[in-house]
Amino acid sequence: MYNAPAVTYPVGRSHFQAGLTLAVGLAGALAQGAWWLLSDAHGPVQGLAWLLWLGFCGWALWSKLHTPRAQVVWDGQEWRLQAGALNLLVTPQVILDVQHSLLLCLRPETGLARWVWPTQRAQPARWLALRRALFSPSAHADPSRLAALPEV
Repeated sequence: MYNAPAVTYPVGRSHFQAGLTLAVGLAGALAQGAWWLLSDAHGPVQGLAWLLWLGFCGWALWSKLHTPRAQVVWDGQEWRLQAGALNLLVTPQVILDVQHSLLLCLRPETGLARWVWPTQRAQPARWLALRRALFSPSAHADPSRLAALPEV
């Protein structure tokens, strides 16, 4: 069996993530607006729903603006997330694959999982190498290491 070739790929702010978040936010606003218009009485529950929607929009904007620029690195043996002084051994899990964008959950041995959105337009020449490494059976950690990770 052959290992997938080594690859370093940038991750950070994603236009696909921004578009998906905007679509979810607009769908929420439309649903809230329809509920408001179709209701006979407007009560505190609807006000709370609007506050929750505004909280989601604020969190999404904050998250988008504070997404660090980093790199996922496959060296042929293990995966790492590198950002500045951070050099974290991780186990990647593909959550969403839409061919030109991926949503990855990077689980370290300890601590919280990191979620990143690599996109093809960030490094088109290396995109297929990243996909090969992610989907290669040899690029996954041994099952005993995965079993020790907490479920998120």
